[in-house]
Amino acid sequence: MTSERILTADGSFTLRHSELGETYHAREGAQSEAHAKFIIPSHLRERLLKGPVRILDVGFGLGINCREALNTDGGGPLHIDTVEVEPEVLERALRLFPDDPLLLDLRRTRAHARPRRQVHLHLGDLRDLLAELPGPYDLIFHDPFSPLKNTECWTVDVFIRLKERLKPDGALLTYSESGVVRASLQQAGFVIGATPALPPHRGGTIATPDPALPDHPLPPQTHLPYREPFPDATARDIRSAREARVREIKSAAVPAHPPSPETSA
Repeated sequence: MTSERILTADGSFTLRHSELGETYHAREGAQSEAHAKFIIPSHLRERLLKGPVRILDVGFGLGINCREALNTDGGGPLHIDTVEVEPEVLERALRLFPDDPLLLDLRRTRAHARPRRQVHLHLGDLRDLLAELPGPYDLIFHDPFSPLKNTECWTVDVFIRLKERLKPDGALLTYSESGVVRASLQQAGFVIGATPALPPHRGGTIATPDPALPDHPLPPQTHLPYREPFPDATARDIRSAREARVREIKSAAVPAHPPSPETSA
């Protein structure tokens, strides 16, 4: 499987997934996006200055989020568990970063270590792996492909299980501003807030068990969330079930026999 190599606006490279048709990172900047959407709004540096931090990185992709987290200043130890469904993604990433120690170590042993920093790669479907991921985590970087492509990673069901693995003062960060995603997070029991836009990048979303944590809290969302219609539902199954439910709600809101102009006059 080949992927198109793309130079982004900040000078860093990303790839376009050949099957999904989406890039792994924003064209405005792959490296800068990691900081704008995850490193800065998670206050990772401040957390590391206070002590150890554990991160769950959902969607290893090309490894940029992991790499930027590893390189964040702060004295506390950092442990990252990163999840990826496609084993071949390491070979793709090595096309961009052929000498990167993180990628080379993960290809050999699924683990990377440096002083006070560790990364463990878990290959497989997020829903299957959640039971074995240790936690609890201070931060979750939720970075799968878009809800239209990786719908199974954006359901209320998955967010409930992710919330169970967060510390009480922990936070989930995602690049998505979707009302459906935010409704799914709220249905899972999270308090949600907007993370600010850091131009040229748009803002994202923070979700947390701690009501005091979001700087820009959001009101209740009215969108119909994503839910799994049955165990092991595919992305297509989940989207189809949600679309059917939307049609059902819209149909129920329309009178079965609208009055004619003569009778309603």
